[in-house]
Amino acid sequence: MIKSSIIFGCGGFLCGMENKLYDELFGAGEYFAAGFFKSPDRSRFYRFSQAYRCLFENMKLPQYDGGPLYPCGYRYPETLAVMPDYSYTFGVNFAMLRKKGLSENVVNAIGEECVLLSAPGGIHTVAGAGYTHSIPYYERVLAEGFEGYKKRIEVGCHGDFADGLLELVSGIETLVSRAVAMLERENADPRLVNALKKVPMNRAESFYEALLCWNFVFYIDGCDNPGRLDSGLFPYYEADTSVGAEDAEALLRAFFVNVDVNNGWSSALGPDYNELTVCALRAVKGIRRPSMELRVCGRLPEELADAVIDGIRSGSGNPTFFNEELYMKALADRFPEIPQSDLLRLNGGGCTETMLAGISNVGSLDAGINLLYILYDFMREKLRDCRTFEEFYGLFVERARKETLAVLDDVSRWRAMRAIYRPQPIRTLLTDDCIERGLDFNNGGARHSWSIINIAGVVNCIESLIAIRKIIYEDKSCRSDEFVRRLEDGDAVLSGLIKKCPHYGVDDKTIDNFAAGFVGKIWSFADLRRTDSGEKFVFSSIQFDSFVRAGKCVGATPDGRRACEPLADSLSPIFGRDSKGATAMLSSVAGLPLAMALGTPVVNMRLAKNAVSESLLPLVYGFFKKGGMQLQVNVISKDDMLDALVHPENHENLIVRVAGYSEYFNRLSPEHKMQIIARTEFDIM
Repeated sequence: MIKSSIIFGCGGFLCGMENKLYDELFGAGEYFAAGFFKSPDRSRFYRFSQAYRCLFENMKLPQYDGGPLYPCGYRYPETLAVMPDYSYTFGVNFAMLRKKGLSENVVNAIGEECVLLSAPGGIHTVAGAGYTHSIPYYERVLAEGFEGYKKRIEVGCHGDFADGLLELVSGIETLVSRAVAMLERENADPRLVNALKKVPMNRAESFYEALLCWNFVFYIDGCDNPGRLDSGLFPYYEADTSVGAEDAEALLRAFFVNVDVNNGWSSALGPDYNELTVCALRAVKGIRRPSMELRVCGRLPEELADAVIDGIRSGSGNPTFFNEELYMKALADRFPEIPQSDLLRLNGGGCTETMLAGISNVGSLDAGINLLYILYDFMREKLRDCRTFEEFYGLFVERARKETLAVLDDVSRWRAMRAIYRPQPIRTLLTDDCIERGLDFNNGGARHSWSIINIAGVVNCIESLIAIRKIIYEDKSCRSDEFVRRLEDGDAVLSGLIKKCPHYGVDDKTIDNFAAGFVGKIWSFADLRRTDSGEKFVFSSIQFDSFVRAGKCVGATPDGRRACEPLADSLSPIFGRDSKGATAMLSSVAGLPLAMALGTPVVNMRLAKNAVSESLLPLVYGFFKKGGMQLQVNVISKDDMLDALVHPENHENLIVRVAGYSEYFNRLSPEHKMQIIARTEFDIM
C-alpha cells in the first residue's frame, strides 16, 4: 500500500509557474484545472481537493427548472474542457482547450497529467478500461450532514489528507450557499430554499429533506449511482406523517429525471421491501434511468408483484431481477472476511457490477477480455496440428489462461499507478472507512475492494468448440488443415454443417454440461491472481453495447458468425438458436456455474407483452430456483422497433433494455438497433 503522506512535487516543468498556470486557467473558466495547479508543492490528494473547491465556488450553476429538487439538469457547464470524472478523477477535451486560446504551457501541463496514467485496454475491444463506478454512503450524509463529517475529519485526520478533505467540505458548503442565493433570486419555493439552508450541511429530519440531501450528494459525486433508495429513505418516510405514497412517488420521479438527464446508473431495491419499493417502481416508469435492481427473495408480495409487472409491460426494462439468495451465498464464499451486515449493502453499480453501497471500491469494469478473439487467433495457429479435440481444447484453455493472466497483471499495475496519480477526494469523503483510515479511496481507504474483469464471447466459444468437435473430430466432415480456410471463404457446405450442430440455449444436457465445464475452467482463472494490494479479481459478463464493437476485430468463427459480426449478447444464447422456448433457454443458462461470474452474469430475454402478466414472474422464480443469478427483460415489439428505424421522430420515448441498463432506442448505433431487434421473442409458456 502506498502511504498517503508522500508528497509528490511539481517537477521541473511546473516549478515557478504555478501562479501563471492558475491565473490563465481561471481566467478561461477552467476552474477545476486551475484549482489543481494552485498549489503544486502539496500532495496530489490536496491538489485535487482544491480543484473541486475551485470548481464548486466558481462554476456556473445548473439552471433551476422550477421543480422540488436542486441541483437539477446537467451537472457541469458544457464550457468546461477539464472536468471531474468519477472513473479517472478528471477528463480533458483538448480540442476545447485549444479553442479557448490557452497557451501551450497550459496544454502541455495538463497533457503531462494525462500521460501519467493510461487505463488498461489492449486489443480485446471489450467494455472495461479502468471504469470505477461507486455508490456514496448516502445514509451517513443524511444522518450526520457534512458538518458532522467536518468534525470527524478534524478529530481523526492530519496533514494534507485532512487539509484536502476540509478544502472539499468548504467547497461543498460554498456550493450550497451559492445554490440558496440563486434560488432566492429565482423566487423558488420557500420549502426548497429553507431545506437547502439545512441539508446537506446538517442532518436531514423530514422525508423531503432526506431526498433533497440524497439528490445533492448524487450531484457532487458526479451523478453515478443513486444507491439503495428504498432502504435508505424509508426511515424518514415512515417517520414523516405529512408525506403519503403519492407525494413520495412525485419526489422520486423528480429525482429520477435528474438521474436520467445525467446518464446515471443503478439503484437496488430490497430485499426488505417497503412502500418506497413500490413508489420507486411506479416513479421510474417511462424513464430509462436509473436501472432498478430488484433483489428477489422468494415470491414477491402482491402489491410489489403488480408494480413489477406493470413496470415491465410499460417497456422501460425496469426492474431487473437479482437472485438474492445466490448473490449472498456467492459473496460470502468469495469474500468470507466480509461480515453479513456489509454484504447486505449489495448494489450493482454502473451496468450492474457487484459492489457494496457506500463501503467498497470496485473496479467496474477494470478490463475486458475477448475470449472469442483468443480462440480465433489460436485456431488459425494451432488447429491444423491437433490430432484430437481433447488436445486442441486443452491447448486453447491454456492459451486463454495465459492471455487472461496477462490482462490481470496489467490491471494490477494500473491500479498501483492509480493509487499514486489519481486520488479521488469526493469518493474518499463519501465512502466508509476512508476518513477513519486516513487513506484515499484509490489507495486502500474503502472498507472493501476488488477488481471486476469483463469476459466477452463466452457463448460464441461454447458454440465454436462444439462445432469443431463435431465437424472435424467426430463426423470428420472437414479436415483440420482446411477448416479455417473454408470458414474464412464462407464455404456454403461448411456453413450448412455448422447450422446442423447442437446448440447452447435449448436445454440439451450434453451441450449444457460441456458449456458448464468449459466456462468453469475460464472463470476459475480469477483465483490465480490478486492485485499488488491483495485485492481479489472477480469475473463478469456484461457486454451492454460493446458486443457489437468487440466483434469487429474477430474474423469468421465456427459458431457461424461472419467476420466482424457482433459477439453473443452477454450470456444469452446466440439470437435465433434458443428455439425451444424461454424455459429451455433459461435452463441452459442456469446450468453454467454463474456464481463464478459474481461480477454479474447478465442475461437478456425478450418477452411478448401479452405474456408478461402470466409468464414473467414464474420464469424469474424458476430461473432463480435452478441457479440463475440475474435476468433482464424487454417487451418492446419488433414491429415498433422496425417502425422506429424508419420514423424515429414517432418513437422518441421508445426504451429498450440493453445489458445492465436501458437506453432510448433512437440513441443506439444502427448495428446495435439491429441486434436488439434480432433477439428472440418468447410468448406465453
